[in-house]
Amino acid sequence: MKMRTTVLTVTVIVVLTGLLTVIVVSKRGDSSPAGALGTRPAASPATPADVPAQFQSTPAGRQGQVVRVDYRTRRGGAAIGKHAYVYLPAGYDQQDQQTRYDVLYLMHGAGMTTESFFGGAGQSAPLKNVLDHMIEQRQLRPTIVVTPTFYPDDNASLDLHYAGQLDREFPRELTADLMPAVEGTYRTYAPTADGAGFTASRAHRAFAGFSMGAVTAWYVFIESLDYFRYFMPMAGDCWVVQDYGGTSAAAERTAAFLGRVARESGYQRDDYLIAASVGSADGTTSQMDPQIREMRKLPDTFDAGNLRYTLDPGGGHDQPSMTKQFYNSIQLFF
Repeated sequence: MKMRTTVLTVTVIVVLTGLLTVIVVSKRGDSSPAGALGTRPAASPATPADVPAQFQSTPAGRQGQVVRVDYRTRRGGAAIGKHAYVYLPAGYDQQDQQTRYDVLYLMHGAGMTTESFFGGAGQSAPLKNVLDHMIEQRQLRPTIVVTPTFYPDDNASLDLHYAGQLDREFPRELTADLMPAVEGTYRTYAPTADGAGFTASRAHRAFAGFSMGAVTAWYVFIESLDYFRYFMPMAGDCWVVQDYGGTSAAAERTAAFLGRVARESGYQRDDYLIAASVGSADGTTSQMDPQIREMRKLPDTFDAGNLRYTLDPGGGHDQPSMTKQFYNSIQLFF
């Protein structure tokens, strides 16, 4: 599916904090196991549970590891080198070669880098501790988490217009270059590290993003619904119609565009899950709220079951709120 033309003009720096939207996708004929959505929840925003304090401050008994993956992509007609960090759950190296893992790609916001979530190879940042504890406490299946960047170099510019352009372009790099590099190396459910393999394993793959990374997540929904079943946009709206496309002036058109993508994909409502979230004190609520309301007016494609919405009380546009949103939303996946 090709993405429509998008015009991006950004003049304001957006801080993304706490809204989570979850989409569960399972295409007809997909041989991969897929969970049913079950009872449809209420349409009003849910209140997330707090992350246990020790999850962030204290290492778990069994710890995963963070490694670096280098890959090649193209930018402006030239080949360039990029990298991402990959969280491998505890015991990955001890499992036999038949053991497969769900995978989630997590994109940062403007001004952030590949190091923002995990700190880098061999390090132990709060989000890594949270994942370790969740897996140890069986709140989450052992899952591989990949933290890439949309920046083509080390210039983590706060220019939102620039970031918006990179967001729009990233889905091609994701599927053509990053996913083959990661899933051709580590044991995800993809039987082959190509389009056919990614489609066959879509029920075991998610894309999440914070702030401008959430803008990326909406583009991935538009471009790559064949490859991803779950989506987690945190503190960021969809810019495919215009910049800040979730605001009241554009929310109806944005929702209509996303609804058309869902209908034309051939997937049913129970075939995708969007977990959207934002903090109540985050300025991006003025973009998330209108967009989610308009999307819910399209019950043939979005409802309270496949479009979840979480509001973090008092949460700002910062990593503590983002971590809380992530903690709650990821438990809806896989």
